[in-house]
Amino acid sequence: MQSSAGVIDYEYLIRQIQRNLPTLPIIVNELTNILEDPDTSTQAVEEVMVSDQAICTRILRIANTNMFRGNRAKVTCANEAIGTIGFDKIKDVILTTTVFKAFSSKEKAEQKFSLEGLWKHSLGVAAACRAIAKHLGKSWHETAYTCGLVHDIGKVARFKLDEDDNDNKFLVDSQTALDKKINFFQAELINQTPRHDYLGYLICRHWGLSSAVEGVVRWHHESNPELRQNVKAGTDESDLIDLVIIANWIVNKMQFGFSGHEDPEAPSDALLARLNIYQLDHLIADVQRELEITEDFCAILDSNS
Repeated sequence: MQSSAGVIDYEYLIRQIQRNLPTLPIIVNELTNILEDPDTSTQAVEEVMVSDQAICTRILRIANTNMFRGNRAKVTCANEAIGTIGFDKIKDVILTTTVFKAFSSKEKAEQKFSLEGLWKHSLGVAAACRAIAKHLGKSWHETAYTCGLVHDIGKVARFKLDEDDNDNKFLVDSQTALDKKINFFQAELINQTPRHDYLGYLICRHWGLSSAVEGVVRWHHESNPELRQNVKAGTDESDLIDLVIIANWIVNKMQFGFSGHEDPEAPSDALLARLNIYQLDHLIADVQRELEITEDFCAILDSNS
């Protein structure tokens, strides 16, 4: 919605969005902190997991799929599920199945744009973020995964706002990006439509995600660290933004999912140098392996939704 002066009323938009997006479980933040502790025990993860019965049930169901259980005995409790799925995937399942609810849409709208494609892209960027963070020896690889998963949540919000208002601004922006061979963010600037980065930032605040995640979602299209308000250059938060920019570019180039455009902006040499990345071949190979695993994970999440 725009005022008579043409200024976008983001407060109005976020009130509309809150009616349509799921609430993020409190345990997501708790698990992120626990899993980034190298001394975390299975018991600590189990205690958090069983606090939400619906999520625990979902994890048990996924733990009993062929991908994880194979020919072994049926998984019947949280402790067995953790051992079967593994620490990393436990949080993935909880976070992704919660955010997945935001990517459901009306059938008519889906014929014009696939939120499933955007969902796959987001999962791919999440996996790429974790792979790159581990490649660089960063301790915050789980936070990186969360950042990648929600970096484009503002696009989901924009899509759903159009559904409610029977509008097509989102689709126009996507078509502008495709026609002009630019990214979606640049199309928003040209068409003076709500910016998905800022909407996503507001959603993350509503969900109570960490300030680091909020900052990444807000600035994942700003490659100049000096222009990122409230984010100090040279900090882990600034590195996270750079990392998401790289992961987003790689996943787009590999055409893993679809995020509304086909021409991502490549990270600059200066950005790569800030993370001490001077050779991309090994990094891209790591991401490629993660995306192959993520392809299977997407199928499991879809069949168990």
